[in-house]
Amino acid sequence: MNTDNVLWKGLLQGDREMFLALYKKYYHSLLFIGLNEIRDAQLAKDIIQQLFLYIWEKRKTLQEADNVKSYLVTSFLRKLSSEWKKSAKSSGLQVAWVYNSMDPQPGPEELLIKKDGQEQLTKLLMSHISNLPNRQRDLIVLRFYEGLSYDEIVQQTGLSHRTVYNKVHEALKKLKTGIVKEDAGHSASLVLLLAAMVSCTAAADYSSVL
Repeated sequence: MNTDNVLWKGLLQGDREMFLALYKKYYHSLLFIGLNEIRDAQLAKDIIQQLFLYIWEKRKTLQEADNVKSYLVTSFLRKLSSEWKKSAKSSGLQVAWVYNSMDPQPGPEELLIKKDGQEQLTKLLMSHISNLPNRQRDLIVLRFYEGLSYDEIVQQTGLSHRTVYNKVHEALKKLKTGIVKEDAGHSASLVLLLAAMVSCTAAADYSSVL
C-alpha cells in the first residue's frame, strides 16, 4: 500500500492516480472531521473538493509535506472556518454547529460551552470505541476514522471481506447498546454522533443498526 509521502510526492509530480488515491484515502476522514465542526454536510463536502482542487492546481508550487495527514486536516479546517464565516456574514445566519439550534447568534461564552460540550461528546464516543474488543475497535477505526475501504482493510489485516463486514456490524450494535445503557444522559446525542460517523462513509448497509 502506498504511504502518504509516496502519494504526496506522486501528485506533486502530476500523477493523477496518486492524487486520486490520496483523495479517496482521506475524503471520509475529512468529512467526519467536518461534521464534528458543523452540521452542514454539503458545505464540508464542498470544502474537501475545493481543497483537493487547489492542491492539484498548485501542485507545481507546493512543497513536500512532513506530515501529509496533518497538512490536509489543518488546511481543511482553516478553509472550512473561513467559508463558514463568509456564509454566516453573507446570509446573516449562523450555520448550525453540531448540536446547536438555529437560535440567535450566541455570545462567546455560549459558543465556548457548546464547543466544550461537542468535545466532551466526541471523547465519550471514543471511550466507548476504546472499550470494544481489540479486533472490533481496530476495524471501526480503520473504517470510519481512517476512511479505508473494505478492500484496503482486507489487504491490511488479512481478514476476509465477510469477516470485516460482520465485525464492523457487531461493533456498531455493541456501541449503540453500550451508549444507551451506560450514558443515558447523553445517549441521544451520542447515537446521533455515531450515525454521523457512519454516514460519512456512505455505509448504507449499517443504517439498520442505528
